[in-house]
Amino acid sequence: MRHVNVCLAWLLTKTFWLLGIISRSQALAACPALRLVHSCTHLFQCHKRIKALFGGSLMPPKGTGKKVRKMDPLSDVLELIGFRSSIYFQKNFCGNWKMSVSDTGFAQFHYIVRGTAVIEHDGHVENLTAGDLVLFPKGASHAICDNPDSPATSGQDVIAGLQAGDEPFLDGAPTTRMICGHFQYDLAHQHPLVKDLPPRILLKTSEMELGTLLSSLISLIVNETLTKEIGSRTVTQYLSQALFASILRAHFVLEGSQIGFYSGIRDARIVSALSAIHEPDGWKYNLADLASIAGMSRSSFAAIFKSHMGQTPGDYALNWRMFKARRSLEKPGQTIDQIAHDCGYGSSSAFSRAFRAVMGVNPSQLRTTSH
Repeated sequence: MRHVNVCLAWLLTKTFWLLGIISRSQALAACPALRLVHSCTHLFQCHKRIKALFGGSLMPPKGTGKKVRKMDPLSDVLELIGFRSSIYFQKNFCGNWKMSVSDTGFAQFHYIVRGTAVIEHDGHVENLTAGDLVLFPKGASHAICDNPDSPATSGQDVIAGLQAGDEPFLDGAPTTRMICGHFQYDLAHQHPLVKDLPPRILLKTSEMELGTLLSSLISLIVNETLTKEIGSRTVTQYLSQALFASILRAHFVLEGSQIGFYSGIRDARIVSALSAIHEPDGWKYNLADLASIAGMSRSSFAAIFKSHMGQTPGDYALNWRMFKARRSLEKPGQTIDQIAHDCGYGSSSAFSRAFRAVMGVNPSQLRTTSH
């Protein structure tokens, strides 16, 4: 009966919305099921756009003689580095205000919904206006304020005050509305994607083709965070990945980057090879196999792959196997022998030598410190 009532509420609310009896915002507020459907619809549309922008999951060129499972290299990397996100708050800042943010190791971001702000970082001062998004991909100490001379309050104290119901920066008229949060991933995984990230990214979304998409994604994430409806954690996770991917894409397009991981996943030949390497049993492919999958000669493939990724195909494949092994070692369940087998090694001793060469520690040492 409960499911019938939910369906009936959804149908009635949707009908009233379509007939114009209630507004879109009233409909979404009245019916949790409709909010979930609406968020999932936006998520699906965003996923299609991000997939198209990043080259999507591509099959190898025809005639290579090999079939590789469809995969998305960017999603593989985000999963490997333990990508997740958190929204701290969306609030008004009034009068004179300044928030100092320490380097937490997270990728902090600030999005100006309304008004203006000033960002201070590494001796530089930049003015922000509505629609601007600033991201510190590797974490960095910085301050955001209405004026550099305003007295500062730490970001931790701001969050603590909000949680305790003692909201700061309310003296005077509202000057700025801002959304703050972070993306979190393991910086110890020195994948080319992480290494290629600059210390700061500033996007003027109001002047960009992707501006509407970015602002919509942020609004959806905030809504899911605040409402905490069924499935909100999963929806938020995928929306956050779409937002992070969109920010990277916008940045690299503006910078005109022709090298690095981003340029690699824009090349269908490299995507095909990466998809093969990222397979669960991707260790079975040698240089000749990968070149064939990419539809290139071995010498051309090796040169182009290194120009994009900054390392040889063999080094990338080895590092990828060890990164995956590290993630498995950090979780309970599998033995070191099982992980060695999954990585294509016939013995745990051979696996341990390779792991130590890449990670600097033995698998047993990492497992001990992780649990």
